[in-house]
Amino acid sequence: MMRTFKHSMLAALVGLGCLCGSAAAANPGADDAAIYSFAFFGCNRLNKEGVDATGFTSTANEAQLLQSFRDIAAQPVLPRLLFLAGDIVKGKKPGTKTLAKQLDAWVELAADPQKNPLVAKGVPMVAFTGNHELLVNKEDSDVCKYWQCPNPPAYRYWQEFMENNPAGYDFIAGHNGPKKGGADGLLVDETRLSYSFRNEDVLFVVLNTDTMIDSYTIGDVPMYWLGKQLRKAQKDKTIRHVFVMGHKPLQNAAADDHEDPGNPAIRPEQAEALYRLLNDPAGDGSATKVRAYLAAHAHEWRFAPGLTFGDYTGKVPQVVAGNGGSPPESTWRGKDAYFGYTMVEILRDGRIAAKSYGRPINDPYFEQKDGVTTLRARQELFLPR
Repeated sequence: MMRTFKHSMLAALVGLGCLCGSAAAANPGADDAAIYSFAFFGCNRLNKEGVDATGFTSTANEAQLLQSFRDIAAQPVLPRLLFLAGDIVKGKKPGTKTLAKQLDAWVELAADPQKNPLVAKGVPMVAFTGNHELLVNKEDSDVCKYWQCPNPPAYRYWQEFMENNPAGYDFIAGHNGPKKGGADGLLVDETRLSYSFRNEDVLFVVLNTDTMIDSYTIGDVPMYWLGKQLRKAQKDKTIRHVFVMGHKPLQNAAADDHEDPGNPAIRPEQAEALYRLLNDPAGDGSATKVRAYLAAHAHEWRFAPGLTFGDYTGKVPQVVAGNGGSPPESTWRGKDAYFGYTMVEILRDGRIAAKSYGRPINDPYFEQKDGVTTLRARQELFLPR
């Protein structure tokens, strides 16, 4: 069942499948014209030095966030949606007092049509959680076995506040996620943390990559729930494309995860099984409708046409767009690093392209002094024939 957003502009675009600004209409003969597109990026939160220097209550890299909003709004064809792929605030403090303060300021900024032209133009925004929204550091907890562990009150708070906040903007796009208990063994209700929703013939599946199955495990996803969603989509002839996304990648995209060295990706015990599921949802070798796994977490942009786990190699690509404004990975710093966003475009001729747009990273990184946003990378996603 498709989610109906309470926000009026979201309902207009998602609920009704608006064809506003169609590239095909503007250029009906172009095979590479985009007939459908969406944007995503993650990891826009500041580090401690950035928070101290800017004083931003939101703890977001506001200069870069607003620049990306403006750049996306200036695209010749507006995307149907923008996904904000986690780590939108610094968070990671026990309880919800710190998280509430940061999210309140973030929502006030992001939902302001005077500052964010995407709101004024009616492009829906969907925000989902990263580890900075849901976890705490080991030094702040008595139960952590790893570098971080779940912050139980944050799981409920995100779901309630990001749907019902003073700005009146609903950043949550679905309610059909896994409930407490169940086959995935969740400790809390996560129906609005992992969920799926449909827009035209495209199904989006959002995953909470820190699903709480106990008091200390991190990097977990609701595999049983996901399998049901994907198998249902495989059977539905009206669904043509599926995009699965979560904050953490299936495999760490960087040589080092410099700020969270013990928390690089989806936990290895699950990653291979998850990747096999994406490549063969029906379990019978039939062509998958999953076009890509989209992630962030590593502060860089990286494309993998397929992933290998042991003796298994799949063809579903992974796109990591964690270059939203957080300090870049040490392995990615230098002249080639850039802040920006990714556009995923379904083209008239059936191909699907992931386009990474970016601008130079200034010093300090939380300012936007100069530099024009340009297309930095273009990769085609795998389509079984």
